[in-house]
Order: sequence, then C-alpha cells, then structure tokens
Amino acid sequence: MTTSFTEGVLREFEGADLGDPRRNQRLRVLAERVAEAPATSFPKMMPPAELEGAYRFLNNVKVLPADILRPHVQGTLQRVAQEPLVLVAHDSSVVSFNSDGESREGLVSTHGEKQQFLVHCSLAVRADGSRRPLGVLAATDHLPVKTEDGSLQDRWVQHVQVIHDFGVAPSAVIHLMDREADDYEVLDLCERIGTRFVVRVQHNRRVENASLREIVETATAIVERDVPLSRRTARGSGSKQKRIHPPRDSRTARLSVAARTVVISRPQSAAAECAKDLALNIVRVWESEPPADQPPVEWLLYTSEPINTPNDVLRVVDWYRARWTIEEYFKALKTGCALEKRQLEDLPALVNVLALFIPIAWRLLLLKSEARDAPDAPATTILDPEELEVLRIAGRKKLSANPTAEEAMLAVAALGGHLKHNGRPGWQTLAHGFLTLQAMVLGWRLRRDFDQGKFRPDCDQ
Repeated sequence: MTTSFTEGVLREFEGADLGDPRRNQRLRVLAERVAEAPATSFPKMMPPAELEGAYRFLNNVKVLPADILRPHVQGTLQRVAQEPLVLVAHDSSVVSFNSDGESREGLVSTHGEKQQFLVHCSLAVRADGSRRPLGVLAATDHLPVKTEDGSLQDRWVQHVQVIHDFGVAPSAVIHLMDREADDYEVLDLCERIGTRFVVRVQHNRRVENASLREIVETATAIVERDVPLSRRTARGSGSKQKRIHPPRDSRTARLSVAARTVVISRPQSAAAECAKDLALNIVRVWESEPPADQPPVEWLLYTSEPINTPNDVLRVVDWYRARWTIEEYFKALKTGCALEKRQLEDLPALVNVLALFIPIAWRLLLLKSEARDAPDAPATTILDPEELEVLRIAGRKKLSANPTAEEAMLAVAALGGHLKHNGRPGWQTLAHGFLTLQAMVLGWRLRRDFDQGKFRPDCDQ
C-alpha cells in the first residue's frame, strides 16, 4: 500500500508524549496541517480557532523540542539499525529572521536588521552510494551564532557522544564533518570511542617539525578522478566565506588524490582525558591544472579509515562528498518548510517550530532523493494516487499513462514555475509546486465530499 507524504510525516510523530493527551493530539493535528502545505504560513494553513490553539501550543513552556523530536529520533535509530554502515553528516546553519522593527526575545540581532540563532544537526544517510537520508539523530539550537573563543565547539563533541549514547555501534558509523570540526578534542573523542570519521582540515598545524601542509604536499598522488563541480555564486557570502568558498563556474575537474599518516600533538589546552597525541590518516585531494580563471579545488581530510590502496582513498573521498546531503537538508528546512518566515515572538517558540519541521524536512529530502535515485520507479513511490489524479487533470505538465517518480517530480516542479531548460528543479520551485498541488488536492476533496453529500453549506448564514 502506498504511503502518502502526510502519512509518512505523521508516523514520525507517533508515540510523542508531551505530558498531556490534549497536547499530544494538538501536535498530531499541527503536524498534519504542516505536512499538507509545508511552505505556507500558519494563518493560511488552518482556520482561526485552530491557529490560536497552534500558537498556544508552540508557546507553551511545558512543550519541549526534545519531546516533539523524540519519536523521529527513535524512528531514525530503527532505520540506522537496519543498515550495515551509515554516514552521519554533522553541520550547523544560521537561521535568520527579518526584524521588521520588532525584537524576538532570545535571538541575536545583527547590524543588517536580522535576528538569528544557530541550529546544529546530525543527519544519518546510507553509506551505499545512494546518500538516501535516514533521518536526524540529534538537533540542538545555540547562541551566540559565532564566537571567537571557541565556546561553540562543544556542539560537535556533544552530538558524537549523544549518538553513541543511544547505543549506535561505533564501528557502524562514519562521522562526516566540515572544517569547523577540525578540533583536537573532536578528533580525540572519536579515537577514544573507537568510532570512524572523515573531517576536513582547517588548521595548518605543526607536525614533524614542519607545517601540516608542507608534509602532505610531499605525498605522491596514487590515483586520479574526474569529478563534476557545481556552479557556486558569491551571493550572500561574507569576505571569510568568499575566501573559503570562492565563486566558480560548473565544470568537470580532474582531481589527484594522495594520502599518508601524520601525528598530531596534544595541545596544552586540551581536556585532561585527551590522549597525548593522535596518529591520523590524512587524504589530500587537489586539482593540479585548474582553468586559468577558476580557483583550484583542494581538500585535506583527516580520517580513521585505511589509506593503503587507491580504492581505500577514493572511498574516503566519496564518503566526504556525501556530507553535502546535509546542505540539501538545510535547504529543505529553510525553503521547503519556510522556517525563516515563521512569525513567532521568542526563541523557545521558534525552536519548537524547528522541532516540528525537522521530520517534515527529512521527508521532503527523502522525496527528492527517491525521485533522483530511482527515476524509473512508479510515481506512487513519491505521491499518493489522489495527488497523481489531481496532477494528471490540473497539472501544467502532461503525465504518461504510467508515470515514473521522475515525471511526477518534474510535474510538481512545473506547478512551481520550473522550466525544462532550467535543469534540475531547486528547493524553492519544488516547495511552491508542492504547495500548489496540495491546494488543488484540498479543492478536489471538498468538491468530492460535496457531491457525495458529506458536506453541505449553511445557506441561511
């Protein structure tokens, strides 16, 4: 039996215990409304009486984000347990709101009239090359958004520890982290737990009486690979981000890959439980002959994984490339669920909204990945029969007699304004298309119910 998008979302909230049956029921109703139209505003997705109840729920001090999220985390753990190996992509994203002249209590204000908090997520994905998202294992909010003293670094350690405190076997996980996690205590914790990792290098430490970069540049390439690079713009980036992630055109890059082992000395500031030093494998990936007008690609990656053969090092590179799945997840959260457009007055209420949207954003990402990874699968793998029926009748893009998942996804995107020559549809287009489809389905159901005598308007009013 086909599971609709909404039914799949509601399963991620089953068994939620908020301390009161009425709150549990309110969560279910709210989750159902949001699942039916994730990108629309609360006032547009529910009637006034229900809207008032939703706001009371989100502002209730007895409603905690951990309680909202717990069933989804438990479901994710069950999906993880079915896999021989999973990748866990860790990352943070700044959630920003326009101030509109009003201050939201508890958020950080910026000079650009934005108010912000930081969300840190750990997303489990399959390690079989499909990058199929399995769900979120941990999510926390943080203030301030950035610091100079490194006090936010604890979030990386906390998430790794929490995941294994759940009982996930250290050998069954490979933690993927970007430059910001290049911290001695993060690497040391992974070593002490015995879990596996690939962490991108940020700091050019002193090792073996030389800099880390000087040491790794002496390693000879053992394999080359052609890798497609997507276009990257500088829009919205600060000077630091432009330096780290410079704009580039899309192209296919020939990358060289080398590897060796280095020993990292324990810094004096490290916690007492940290080992004296760490012997780590390091993989270097670089573009030796980039186009004249393009910045070269280069990664340095710490890893627990073996680096003895070309296949070993290419596996490390491919696993790290899967980290980009969490970037897509944040787009699903911010654009597909319109998280940054939510009009609530303080941080606790906004974090409750975040917890509500985390499972829904996962389902959106799963929907997109299913259409990408199995484009020839039946369309019913991503949409229910009623949605397909409405799409066939009222959609802008004609469907075949037996549409595939790829056809259905492109038809939904067409409702959002996607044009064939624009390439793959983005999150904003898909969100708008999905919202339009849900509005059409609602009208379809109302008319059907009216024709069947299930609904009669009161003509006297």
